[in-house]
Amino acid sequence: MIPMKKLLSLLAAAAVAVSLASCSPASAEGPSAPSAGTGAPSAAADESWEKVRSSGTLVLGLDKAFPPMGFVDPQTGELTGFDIDAAKEACKRLGVELKLQPIDWDNKSAELNNGNVDCLWNGFSKTPERAEEFALSLPYMKNRQIILVPSGSDLKGLESLKGKTVGVQADSSAETALNDNPDVKSSFQSLVKIDDYSKAVLELKNGTIDAIAIDEIVARYYLTKNAGAYAILQDQNGGDVSLATEDYVVAFRKADLALRAKIDGELEEMAKDGALAKISEKWFGSDVTTVEK
Repeated sequence: MIPMKKLLSLLAAAAVAVSLASCSPASAEGPSAPSAGTGAPSAAADESWEKVRSSGTLVLGLDKAFPPMGFVDPQTGELTGFDIDAAKEACKRLGVELKLQPIDWDNKSAELNNGNVDCLWNGFSKTPERAEEFALSLPYMKNRQIILVPSGSDLKGLESLKGKTVGVQADSSAETALNDNPDVKSSFQSLVKIDDYSKAVLELKNGTIDAIAIDEIVARYYLTKNAGAYAILQDQNGGDVSLATEDYVVAFRKADLALRAKIDGELEEMAKDGALAKISEKWFGSDVTTVEK
């Protein structure tokens, strides 16, 4: 027989044990559940903007031969262009410095994803494939892919390019547009891939190619710079032949949504207060930007 005092002690201990068990997370969620307040491990925080802010520098990857968006001024040797001016203004408002990093445009994806640059901002066209690969900013300008020919050329319509030699910048939106028009592409005698459009225009001038598939924005720069030397290929009704219409955007790494949000915000503010229009007027003579005001 257990003495009354000892029996009472055993009953008290049992009651405490039951009470503790009922308060334990394991009793409700199983033995592997985390204790209250600790939470399960979460996805890594997006620190893309914080990294740029703390470093004080945004590294912009660009093709240095893509006038008037980003290129080397032959008079000064300095990098200049619409996109560079827009990026400088955005960075000034964000309180960071802009570092311009010319890259091999063929390797732009690797340059961005390897962390060598923070964004690609240089007449970068939005496509479904790029929307899958990158985090893209809001569109800020419309662009078409057109055909540039020598002034006075008797070429008329895409069908007139049959048997001709056509140049295009490697890994450009114009090349993508031609790939999306296989009947047109296959009609060429050859499609010559050229490093950049400045070289392509020189090839056209020298007569080693018959036409260039090119961004309209870039083509109009050369039309203005060399008045009377070149023309946009016309259709039978006298309208510009267009291979595709697209938007220009800024590209970020897929996970860098915080940095994208900062740039989007500044583009919107620049549109509202007129700064973006002022930059556009400098380069194009009018406001051709498309950010909603």
